[in-house]
Amino acid sequence: MRVDVYEEQLRGLPKKERQALQREFARLKREEERKRKKRNTIILRTSLITAGVALLAIAALVIVNTVRAGLVGPANMASDGIVFSGSAESGTATTTAATSAALQVGQSPTPTVLDTSNGVLSVVEYVDYANADVASFETTNASNVQGWVGQGYATLEIHPVALDSTDGNDASTRAANAVACVANSEPDQVLAVHNALIADQATIASAGLSDDDLVALVTKAGVTDAAVSKCITSNDFDNWVSDATARAKASVPNSDVAALTTVPLVLIDGKSYTGSPTDSAAFESFVSDTYTAATPASTATPTPTPDPTSGG
Repeated sequence: MRVDVYEEQLRGLPKKERQALQREFARLKREEERKRKKRNTIILRTSLITAGVALLAIAALVIVNTVRAGLVGPANMASDGIVFSGSAESGTATTTAATSAALQVGQSPTPTVLDTSNGVLSVVEYVDYANADVASFETTNASNVQGWVGQGYATLEIHPVALDSTDGNDASTRAANAVACVANSEPDQVLAVHNALIADQATIASAGLSDDDLVALVTKAGVTDAAVSKCITSNDFDNWVSDATARAKASVPNSDVAALTTVPLVLIDGKSYTGSPTDSAAFESFVSDTYTAATPASTATPTPTPDPTSGG
């Protein structure tokens, strides 16, 4: 109420009435102030509650998205492995990784189609980079196998696993995560990183490689993408490594082996090699016999054999 109206109503009143009216005006003013404070308190509390609920919703969304992101697999590994093929048509052996979308949360991997009628040898390897037998097999045979791939005689599918992992933060898991990180961003560089990890197997198995060590290793192997380094140090695909390993322990597609129990598991046209990992002659004989038995003569390409002059 304006002051002039207030004074006008007081003017000419007897003292007692004027005092009573002043008291009533004061009471009304106090009541209005009380209501105003109450309204402000309610508005403030409502705003705080609304803001709190919004913050909780945002935090929950961030947590859910973070958890879901940690369950998404790497791109280019839809089968839980990465597949390489090659060609020497231009006169130079080349090796290229197959590309595919990432496995989403709850999505099952799609096994690579095994076709033994096309004259191209299928080589599938399940590897744990902390395992000495894996390193022995690769040191003995990788040059030949990768040479066959580069010449177009074979395809190679590598499945990184952490077979003996117990806590998800062991050396095997982190090495497999590094491979997944490279596959996700620079799939054609996976073979170089795979070979570098094999060469450092003794360190991985004993002292282990820290995340920074793994970044240095992949960088030295030729991968300089900052996204790969961040992926390694953030352990982006640790959950996928655990899930892929569990799936392999439950079932190995396109194989005469029911489940993964030991590494290396090397499949040639779906048949598992059970010979010594350091006996190259035995492995080459197994490859030749399996390839010949699985491939119709009318479609067969030359049986993959090592070439001492080319390393493949």
